[in-house]
Amino acid sequence: MNWVKNYKMKDIIIRIAAVSASSIIIWNFITYLSDTFMAQQYSPLSHFIIALITTVLTVILLQIALKTDKTSWNQLGQLTVKTNIFSFLLGFFLWTIPAFIGLYICLMLGWVEIKVYTDLSYLLMSILILFITVFFIEALPEELVFRGYIYRYLNALFPHWGTIILQALLFSLFASFIGAMYSVEQLQFIPGFAIILGVLRAISGSVWTSIGFHAAIMTATQILGPIHGHFDVSGMFTLQFLSFILLPSVVGAIVLSFIYSNHNWKRKVPFN
Repeated sequence: MNWVKNYKMKDIIIRIAAVSASSIIIWNFITYLSDTFMAQQYSPLSHFIIALITTVLTVILLQIALKTDKTSWNQLGQLTVKTNIFSFLLGFFLWTIPAFIGLYICLMLGWVEIKVYTDLSYLLMSILILFITVFFIEALPEELVFRGYIYRYLNALFPHWGTIILQALLFSLFASFIGAMYSVEQLQFIPGFAIILGVLRAISGSVWTSIGFHAAIMTATQILGPIHGHFDVSGMFTLQFLSFILLPSVVGAIVLSFIYSNHNWKRKVPFN
């Protein structure tokens, strides 16, 4: 497959704007579906179906965009299936291991208290179902759009460090338009989260690293929430900041810097 060559800045801005606007439309449609079918009570099945719809619509959008540009999915931070699986698991464990260490520290020091109201087998099943749902409704579609398509096109114009900042601004704007900036906490969290995901994507060179990290953190955050009824958490802010964000972000960046020691922050990646 031939790749489009010699993009001008105007061409890239138009493509990014079109995909961003289309994504906002898709996510607002998904919100409408959620409000319509899940307004009264949370349903894992309905949530999962809506998640599948989100991913299908996102893949269709990106397929149209790539087909129009006559370019390949490999341009969006994807390689072989084996490499993608490795990158996904790498991102997943770069969050999971430091997060569990942070959780243990918080519990031992008394900063956080967690009461469990569910038996282990049912809890594990709920976590698995939620993880799959989060993967399809958040991690996969959002990362393909922002750390995949948008990151790739920005990186043709700007070095990695500049691309990380710009994609974080676009992700924050997207979150605002879909109603995700509903509190001061979200206003603080979302831009920083986008930067973290951008750093993972930049150093590893794979969108699947950020997908794994994204799926892990959002599953843990949501399963602890009151809507699922499994836990009663005291000190949730401390837990999220220290265990879910700070430690995994620092450890993830350090580990990836060792694995991909030749990463060049100043590099632009033009289309061939």
